[in-house]
Amino acid sequence: MTTPAAPAPPAGSRWQPATVTRLVSAAAWTMLFAQSAIIVTGALVRLTGSGLGCPTWPMCTDESLVNTPEMGIHGYIEFGNRLLGVALGLLGVAILVLLWRLRRTRPDLFWLTFWLTAVVPFQALLGGLTVRTQLNPWIVAAHFIPSAIAVGASAYLVRRTADSGRDPRPLGTPLLRGLCWAIGGLMVVVVLLGVLVTGAGPHAGDVISARNGLDTVMISRLHAIPVWMLIGATVLARILSARQGLSELSRALTVLLLVEAAQGAIGYFQYFTGLPIAAVALHLVGACLVIAATVAVVDACYRRAPLPATAVPDSPQAVHQTV
Repeated sequence: MTTPAAPAPPAGSRWQPATVTRLVSAAAWTMLFAQSAIIVTGALVRLTGSGLGCPTWPMCTDESLVNTPEMGIHGYIEFGNRLLGVALGLLGVAILVLLWRLRRTRPDLFWLTFWLTAVVPFQALLGGLTVRTQLNPWIVAAHFIPSAIAVGASAYLVRRTADSGRDPRPLGTPLLRGLCWAIGGLMVVVVLLGVLVTGAGPHAGDVISARNGLDTVMISRLHAIPVWMLIGATVLARILSARQGLSELSRALTVLLLVEAAQGAIGYFQYFTGLPIAAVALHLVGACLVIAATVAVVDACYRRAPLPATAVPDSPQAVHQTV
């Protein structure tokens, strides 16, 4: 008596695969890049004084949906950033279509992408509110925070495309895992204080826009305290992970430490050189890298089953394991 063969898994297609493929992994990386890029381009709008390049919203002017040549370079910069927001939303929709056949077998990937896409129109509304309030620094700060969360969520999405989606198993001692979660908490504090530093600084986005009124020296020094705590916690966690033989976590912590060092150097440079535009823009890039690297550290405290050998065209080892 023969045993009936198990039903074959759905074949899917290249553009709607039934398993996690290299294209799915590439889509996740693209989402991470795009969510980071929209932060940097948004900062460039402010740094170039183009925050009110389109003086109203959702129209660019009362008479025109798009910018006009008479509005000059600031109009092009602001309207261009709005178009990038539209592109980000379309990217999210495209990835949702790509993941459609995976929505039941990998709901973690599908729904994470869904919320990353859903945040785009919410951010558009917040962006419109910043324009209509003449770039109120507190509204600008609120506009940044969802994007920072989206970068972290995108980094998590990247890592999830490299495993089978099964329940994680904790690694290392409770002390080490607690320290890694503390690193995550310190990162949040650092980012939030960094937003306040930005709101107190000179780059308002337009000459008529107000600042948050905080003393720049005081808030900058306050910002530096959790930065040094974050670096110290990362060094300690790196030592403990090496002693416990956790190679992936050690690599993630090494990457985070290097990013923190570079970000700290840029921060001190911009503080002592009067906040040059290029340095401020680089600091925003660094913030995105710190967020993504921190997510990788916390996630590396847990082990998940790898992708099955048939999930990608080549070996699973070819898929990046860290952000």
